[in-house]
Amino acid sequence: METALSEMVEPVHADSFFSVSRTGEIHERLCYEYIDPEGFYRRVIRDERLLKKEVEKLVDNMQYFLDQERVEINGARVRSRVDYCDIFLKGASEVVAVVYLIDFAGKFELRENKIETWLEEEEAPYDFEIIWRFPMGSQIKEIETALDFEIYGDFVTLWALEGDAVGGYERMEFEMSEAPLDIG
Repeated sequence: METALSEMVEPVHADSFFSVSRTGEIHERLCYEYIDPEGFYRRVIRDERLLKKEVEKLVDNMQYFLDQERVEINGARVRSRVDYCDIFLKGASEVVAVVYLIDFAGKFELRENKIETWLEEEEAPYDFEIIWRFPMGSQIKEIETALDFEIYGDFVTLWALEGDAVGGYERMEFEMSEAPLDIG
């Protein structure tokens, strides 16, 4: 019964926020939204044992996909790791969210830096948005991606609509300022 209900859960949207630190740490908050017409996740959340089992399954699945990606920072391979996962109901609707916190790190230089990713090419199954927040004062030099994007100073927004070609090789080059900006 639970398996049949879980199969009715349909992904409908995703968004991601990457926070890039001067130290080379990159923290990602990844959120998938699902339509859950039969309330599968509502039932899971109410049962501590089912919730623990479902979160473990979600973490294992996400870690598997992260392990399939190739990510390099300044030419050195880095590994992404799922550090947190939880399921959230979105009010009184049929929408639920699965949120992951994912971390990886590399070594940045004071000046020019490059983050490269090789992903499986596919068609976007739903709309999604990504925001990258680089250290304050950074300058985004060049971006190569199949996604649409806009650069706003030290922020980059990327997005795709359902059906767009996504994945493949992606590259972001940025330059960090020599000293952190004083925001006080």
